[in-house]
Amino acid sequence: MNLESRILDGKPAGYCSSSEGEEDDFKVVNDEDEHQANVMKRMGPSSNTGAKGVLNEFKAFREQTRLAYESRNQKLIEQAKKGMMVGSKEEREKAQKEDAEDEEDFEMTLEGLKAKRLREMRKIAANRVIEMTDKKQYSDAVDGSSEYLLCVLIYEPDSEDCEYLTRIIKILAADHSKTKFVRATSTLLEMSIAFKTNGVPCLQFYSHGNLIGNFVKVSSILGQDYDTKKLTKFLRGHHINLVAGGYATDSENETEEDD
Repeated sequence: MNLESRILDGKPAGYCSSSEGEEDDFKVVNDEDEHQANVMKRMGPSSNTGAKGVLNEFKAFREQTRLAYESRNQKLIEQAKKGMMVGSKEEREKAQKEDAEDEEDFEMTLEGLKAKRLREMRKIAANRVIEMTDKKQYSDAVDGSSEYLLCVLIYEPDSEDCEYLTRIIKILAADHSKTKFVRATSTLLEMSIAFKTNGVPCLQFYSHGNLIGNFVKVSSILGQDYDTKKLTKFLRGHHINLVAGGYATDSENETEEDD
């Protein structure tokens, strides 16, 4: 069995052959509803990691905050018209204090976004993801997974989905010393054209030489708006613990979620 067959036959997989007799005819299977995943873009590591990205996110946040303020003020106006604003001095002072705190939080948001982006950019720059240069290096990494949890990103250059997941993996690599992160091109691993087109980005996890996690076309599984937190939670749901660097039982997962 070649590597591609092992990947496609692995569980769980998000990619399958549409015909047993046609190796190159594949279709993508969505494990989650893409429409739901694309309803709203959440903040997270993205191509907007620079100053423009921070400002764009701040503008979006500011617009949401403005709409919230307008909605709140409109309710207050309606209450005033109905003669419902007869509150005590304590209540009025409390409301004024809350308004002041809201404005302070609003002013601090841009600095918070900048700091968050700076932390992410530093982790990306640290680049603790090892680039595989030949198949033997890949095999050696799998064989050595008795000493660590191995995360393999199979990607294609010039793919936006692959570049996005690469940034996510670089951030995770900086935070999880017990997991070894590597990546290899699908060409290096001699994948088919169909896999290069429809199977990447692909994440594999090995422990003690065994494939314990196999997620093909991650962007179709998680949608286009995932971040490190969403990916980590998804992996935990499949018993992969990046913190401990290994396979997690149901009880261990429950304990970690409680924490």
